[in-house]
Amino acid sequence: MAAFRYPTVFFSHGTPMLAYGEDPYQETLLAYAESFPKPKAILCISAHSLSNDQIHVLKCEQNRIQHDFTGFPKDLYQIQYTCPGLPALSDDVADLLAKAGMNVSLGSEGPLDHGIWIPLSHLYPKGDVPVVRISLPINFLPAQILKMGHVLSKLREQGVLIMASGGAVHNLGKIQWSKKSSPGLPWATEFESWLAHCLMTKDVETLMAFEEHPHFQQAHPSTEHFLPIIFSIGSALPGDEVSILFSGIEYESLSMLCFSLNHAQAQALH
Repeated sequence: MAAFRYPTVFFSHGTPMLAYGEDPYQETLLAYAESFPKPKAILCISAHSLSNDQIHVLKCEQNRIQHDFTGFPKDLYQIQYTCPGLPALSDDVADLLAKAGMNVSLGSEGPLDHGIWIPLSHLYPKGDVPVVRISLPINFLPAQILKMGHVLSKLREQGVLIMASGGAVHNLGKIQWSKKSSPGLPWATEFESWLAHCLMTKDVETLMAFEEHPHFQQAHPSTEHFLPIIFSIGSALPGDEVSILFSGIEYESLSMLCFSLNHAQAQALH
C-alpha cells in the first residue's frame, strides 16, 4: 500500500485576535485536522519569520512562541502554546534544500511567530505534533519560492504536513476594526475571488504573474503575506486537488482564505 500523502495547507492568519478561538475559523481548522491521521510532524513557513537570501531551518527539541504584535488586549499575551521540535526532520529539510543549491543555515534560536502558533493552536490544541519552522527568504524571486515548495514536497509522503501561513489579502492600512463582518472593500473581494479561481483551476502561470493583477498593490502593499501561497502551490504533487477550507474578508481588508492541496487518496480514507 502506498504511503499516505499528507496535505499542504495555506492559512490566512488574520489578526492575533484569532488566538481566542471560539469562532467559525477555529472550528474549521479543528475539524480539518480531525479529518486525516495525525502527522508525525508539521513543516511551517510564515510571513512573519523572514530572512534575506538564506533559508533558516529551526532545529530544536522544544519550540517556544513569540507574541510578536502590539496594541492588543493584555490577556492575549498570556495565551501560550507549546509543542516539540523534531531535529531529525530539521536535518532532512536543510539537506534537501542544500542539495537543490539553496543557501541554508541550521540553528536552535528562533521562536514560532503568531502566524504559526495561532493556527497550530486550533489545528492541534494539545501541542502534541512536532513542528519545524523554516524562514521565508524575502529576497528570493517568486520562482525560487516555488522551487522551495517543490523541493520539500516529497516530505508529504513521509508523514509530514506542510503548512504555510500568510494572507490572501493583507492591507493593514485599510483595516476598519468596527467592521469585522462587513462584505469587504470591492478590490479586496475581487482579489480574493481571483485567487480562489486560479487555485481551483490550477492556473499556476497566472498566479505566478500576481504582480500584474490590477488590485495586487492594494491587496498586498508588501509581498511577504502572498509568497507563502507561492510556496504552497510549489509543493503540489501529481493527483492533488485544491479545496477551499475557509474564505471571506474581515475588517474590510483582510482575507481569511484557507486552502489545502490534498490527494484524492486522503479523502477516500475518511
